Amino acid sequence: MASKRFNLEGFLLGLIKFIFGVAIALFVISLAGVATARYFLTQLSTLPERPLYENDAPAQPPSDAAKPAEETTAAEQSAEASTPAPAAQPDDTKVLYKVKVTYGAGLLVRTGPGPDAATIDGIDFDETVDVLEESDRWYKVRTSSGVEGWIKGRGNTQKL
Repeated sequence: MASKRFNLEGFLLGLIKFIFGVAIALFVISLAGVATARYFLTQLSTLPERPLYENDAPAQPPSDAAKPAEETTAAEQSAEASTPAPAAQPDDTKVLYKVKVTYGAGLLVRTGPGPDAATIDGIDFDETVDVLEESDRWYKVRTSSGVEGWIKGRGNTQKL
């Protein structure tokens, strides 16, 4: 009967083969996962083609601004020449003082004093405007772009 002795060299060689086999298997699985994730991310990052429906409006032709200068007709040129230039508004309103907007989100410029008036413009934080008139908490102002309207000034502005 042959005696079976423990072979240390064979055991270590088998253990090394096992460890390398597991490492290679994990590497292949991780590469497959990366490839799969990359494939799906590529598919999700491209937008699908826009569907067309029967009631969609037809594509609009390019605007007149995109036309080359030589393509403008004589009728268009004469129409542009006959259009009067907007007259400059007289600056007859006296400026009481200037204020700087201190409200972080900026302020809305309205057509009249009160929250129910329509919004016509906006003023950014730290912008300076001219106060033309006061009505309780509301100031009639002129912005740097020339727009005149009302803002809720008291508590939202700092007098300069």
